[in-house]
Amino acid sequence: MSYYSDSTIKTQYLDPRIYVENSRATFELDSNEAAYLPDMRLTFLGVKGTNLTNYNNLVGAMACVRSFTLYDGKQILSALNRQQFYRGFLNQNKVNSVNEKVASYLDCNQLGFSINGTDRKVTKTSASHVVNTTNATTDTAWLDMREIFPILGQMTHLPTAVFKNLRVVIEYELSSQVSNITNNNLTTLRPILAVNILTNPNVVDALNKKMLAVSWLEVEHDQFNIPQSAANGGAADDNIEQNLSIKLNGYNAKRIERMLIVKEIANAAFEENANATLGFGKFSSQAVFKQKFQLRVNGRNMFPRANGIQGENEMLAHVAEAYGDCNSYPGSNQYGMDISTIVAGGRDVLGQLSYIGVYVGEMISDLQIDFSRTGLIDAGGTGGKKSTTDELRGHVFCESRKQLTMSANGTYTISYQM
Repeated sequence: MSYYSDSTIKTQYLDPRIYVENSRATFELDSNEAAYLPDMRLTFLGVKGTNLTNYNNLVGAMACVRSFTLYDGKQILSALNRQQFYRGFLNQNKVNSVNEKVASYLDCNQLGFSINGTDRKVTKTSASHVVNTTNATTDTAWLDMREIFPILGQMTHLPTAVFKNLRVVIEYELSSQVSNITNNNLTTLRPILAVNILTNPNVVDALNKKMLAVSWLEVEHDQFNIPQSAANGGAADDNIEQNLSIKLNGYNAKRIERMLIVKEIANAAFEENANATLGFGKFSSQAVFKQKFQLRVNGRNMFPRANGIQGENEMLAHVAEAYGDCNSYPGSNQYGMDISTIVAGGRDVLGQLSYIGVYVGEMISDLQIDFSRTGLIDAGGTGGKKSTTDELRGHVFCESRKQLTMSANGTYTISYQM
């Protein structure tokens, strides 16, 4: 739009008004400005440590953040909880060339693959993005906040006459697998928020007259557990189906569009060995043997057959249909294969990108997941992981349709769209 080239736009770089190391950072936007543009950027996001290593291979520097929230006073405008798991999916939800040349540098991850000319294995091609021991030498991420707060992607501006107390709140969570050395003592860096400001009140007034309603898809989180099998990978588990039916109440009375499920290993130590993170670590999504998935929406099955979507490749087709390209490699969504001769990392990276993703497009009054996996006799991999019988956590991310509506007196209401 033309106002982006207006000479009255200025850029400010904001320090956090409140910064508690390893805990939270709060940015407060000055209400004396006329309006803010929605293209906010978060810079210098990352950590330093006591040992030199790389960031988590999948999530990168974003692995240190648990949640982001955009407030206006006490009103939550947009939020993303347990964002490490959602971000891991988004990072691989790109074509290989984008990850290899651009995204891996912005996020400090290790995605983007090529064939090694010597051993002919699929291997990472992006440069190392390091957690170092000082602020000056550690790498940091750059983030477009419209990827986190979808409301910003649908707004032309945020007038301070309407949004009088804008705040961006970051909550940190420093698990052992934020970096690839798990005994690293990590410390968050002080981030900086870059904002563009519209200073011309005439332009702001003209834009305000057009701002009647804004609609967007808010990504909301829910969670369920997949308990450990009875024999924990012993002989009594061999070829025994574990069937679960899970009610999700967090989306009742909401219209949801796409649904993503990330299957986290409950015991993160199974993704570690000798103080090193294995593959993508705990932020990955675990493959299981003979997975079956059915979604019951308002009492009826979403997919054909009683068991719905069966097998990892059938599910991958649904993920690609709902979300688009996925930056995968052979065995990334499989259980029990030997990929050591074709993929660098072998079993450490086997079955770590096994996501469940579907399009729903329904108003929800009752939502149920039917999930099944089959047990095997399994002593576990390098770190002891046997994900088809281990306890898993299902992180559910659904797009809920929301709307902001302006009233004649300059106030607004936020509601769920039917």
